[in-house]
Amino acid sequence: MSKTFIDELTTALEDSVRMLCQQNNATAPARESYAFAPPRQSGVADLATSAALALGKILKRPPMEVAETLAGELRVHPFVASATAAAPGFINVQLSPAAFARILVSVVEQGDNFGDTKTGNDERVLLEFVSANPTGPMHVGHLRHAVTGDVMGRILAAAGYKVTREFYVNDAGNQVMTLGRTFRLRCLEAAGKTIQLEEGMYPGEYLAEMARAYVRHTGKSLSDLEQMAHEDFLLEGKTRCLALIKHDLQRMDVRFDEFVSEKSLYENEQVQKTLEKLRNSGNTYEKDGATWLASTQGDDDRDRVLVKSDGTLTYLVPDLAYHDFKFSRGFDLYINIFGSDHIGYAARLRAGLEALGHDADKLEILTLRLVFLVDAAGERSKGSKRKGDIVEAMALADEIGMDVIRFFLLMRSTDSEIDFDLELAREQSDRNPVYKVQYAHARIHSLFAKAHAAHMNAAHELLEAAKLLTAPVEREMLLYVASFPDLVSRCAVERAPHHLTRYLLGMAELWNRYWSAAKTDDTLRIIRPEAKETSEARLALASAVRQTLANGLRLMGINAPDRLVREEAD
Repeated sequence: MSKTFIDELTTALEDSVRMLCQQNNATAPARESYAFAPPRQSGVADLATSAALALGKILKRPPMEVAETLAGELRVHPFVASATAAAPGFINVQLSPAAFARILVSVVEQGDNFGDTKTGNDERVLLEFVSANPTGPMHVGHLRHAVTGDVMGRILAAAGYKVTREFYVNDAGNQVMTLGRTFRLRCLEAAGKTIQLEEGMYPGEYLAEMARAYVRHTGKSLSDLEQMAHEDFLLEGKTRCLALIKHDLQRMDVRFDEFVSEKSLYENEQVQKTLEKLRNSGNTYEKDGATWLASTQGDDDRDRVLVKSDGTLTYLVPDLAYHDFKFSRGFDLYINIFGSDHIGYAARLRAGLEALGHDADKLEILTLRLVFLVDAAGERSKGSKRKGDIVEAMALADEIGMDVIRFFLLMRSTDSEIDFDLELAREQSDRNPVYKVQYAHARIHSLFAKAHAAHMNAAHELLEAAKLLTAPVEREMLLYVASFPDLVSRCAVERAPHHLTRYLLGMAELWNRYWSAAKTDDTLRIIRPEAKETSEARLALASAVRQTLANGLRLMGINAPDRLVREEAD
């Protein structure tokens, strides 16, 4: 991947800053101080930097004086048409056609890889997400975990990290035991027996369907079923539920590299070994017949029980055993995506990891808030397996499509609740944000079809094209395209995929504004038979926008269609 023109400008500015500092026996400020960005006041310049403000303090010189010096150095750069100092010490830069040509060249050269960066420096990341209990199909709450984790993995990979995606199967706890008891009763029911589910069992119809399929497939009689061991029902129910989850994930286009079973940690004695390591660490103590982890030595608000007075283990022990196993595999970074029911869990996990001798700073935990489905009347619901009123993920996907679901679930930051507006999600118009972005992509494709043209590849053609892209909205779009790699890096570093939705909506808004203006303003008309060079320049711009939209949508796991029903009407 080649450097962006902003990288090259920043490097040139850095060289000038370093030279000034050497001349004055001073230490240069961090590279972040040289950052270029669009100025706050629209129309003032293409880019601006506040480098002189930071440098002025170091050199003990007036920032405006430093800004004048740095602006003079920048004026000789081929990407700079003009550079001027502005109070109290900003540098405003107007870019040359060579800079805009570099943007077009970068998009053409990198194609589907435009936006990829080396931010992650090949760090190995273990990303754990979803990790749903194998007690039923995936529901709307799981959808947010699946989509966020999948897109976070795509973004991290694009930003230069080596990502392994992992699903931790919670198949050894009380909920799985309850599943086994429920599945047994449902099987007896399928064989003709009248049953009554107990309090706390799973009443959902999905288990009844699984039981009927099992009885039908095996041909077992009621007498056969009544003689079966509980463990057999548990294993069969768990296996079928996990298969259903994997099928749902496949339909969602969510991929995992590893599935790790909690039960396997007991079978290979990982849990017992971890407990012994904790006891030998000096970070546990006995009180009231129970074994406690002294987690307040870290950031936890109270110590946590590991082994209850009756000898049973708390959930923390197998969780620490799993993380002990994770850390033994030598990744550089471990990212967990948890649900809102795990708020506050990070402190006790980190305390346990420190007690086990691991660097707990390598563990990051993102906590996702709840998703509420909002109907036309404004009523909110989230569903519950225990109540039997879950909204299955695939039922929602079949109704409104995974493209819509993915976009809607990524529009808010991970620490915000989501009100999923079903009415808006069903609407196929520019009011629906995902359609707005997809329409922009489809409109550009239709433009090329009408022009019977393809984007240009030759660098000299792109340079000539850039000289003709002088309208403010054209320059704004090119700069917006150029910011895409930095946007990908930001999403990766901040673990914040929601920035991507905002970026794509901004790109679609810019293009739609250009598209609309071209219909009424002859000087902005994109295809102009009487001005072939201008048409080709604007098609080059359109191609860059289309590629950027497509790449952004791909990172979100969303289709970039060449054609939509609405577009055919246009």
